[in-house]
Amino acid sequence: MAYNPPPSGPPPYFGYPPPPSQAPGSYAYVPAPVMMPVFPPPPEGPPSQPTYVTNYIYPPQPIPEPVHVVDHPVPDFSPELIDWVPTTPAEAHTLYGRAYPAGREGWDGSPLWSIRAHHNGGLVPGKLAIKHRAAYIPFAGREIPVHNFEVLCAPAHAVQWVAASHGQVPPGAIIAGNTNTAEPLYVGRARHRGSLSPGKVHPSHEVCYISFGGSEVANRQYEVLCRTAEFTPY
Repeated sequence: MAYNPPPSGPPPYFGYPPPPSQAPGSYAYVPAPVMMPVFPPPPEGPPSQPTYVTNYIYPPQPIPEPVHVVDHPVPDFSPELIDWVPTTPAEAHTLYGRAYPAGREGWDGSPLWSIRAHHNGGLVPGKLAIKHRAAYIPFAGREIPVHNFEVLCAPAHAVQWVAASHGQVPPGAIIAGNTNTAEPLYVGRARHRGSLSPGKVHPSHEVCYISFGGSEVANRQYEVLCRTAEFTPY
């Protein structure tokens, strides 16, 4: 006999054992309720930005070198460091190590420094006997003592002595002052009676004047202090 399930019953079953009988006293098939999942509605608001996926691989970035900070850098020597420093015979010793030794005394070998001082409307180069605290300029045939002056300070490798004569001045010659008519005067030096004395080169007079023994001494042959090529601004 064929098995006919009720209209609302389960689908036909053709397996083993056979389905229970529908005879009186048997159990009837009652479909069980099925729970369906309920998902919450999406939140209200503006739509989110789409996510883009890329397969670009960024190369590794180099690690930057550390930066070394120097609080007080020491500048290299430059033409500006060839300077004239105001002082007096009593205070000039404080410039040891900065002042440029331009010559020496013949009788005791003590150093002579190059100086310049204002006198009679001009700025006149001369010499300072630092050991003896005595400064002089050559002017109008005499050796004039001065008490307020400027000392030439320069690094030794920034200047050099160049031989010259008859009022000539080589390139890079250091202008140290001027006459009362605005003619430039240069740092020069000349030998006299065993001394190598700094003084002034006066081009229009064609000589280098030094002070010695109370007098102004003229020399046709002399040396001119010049900047070295590294420190020549032109």
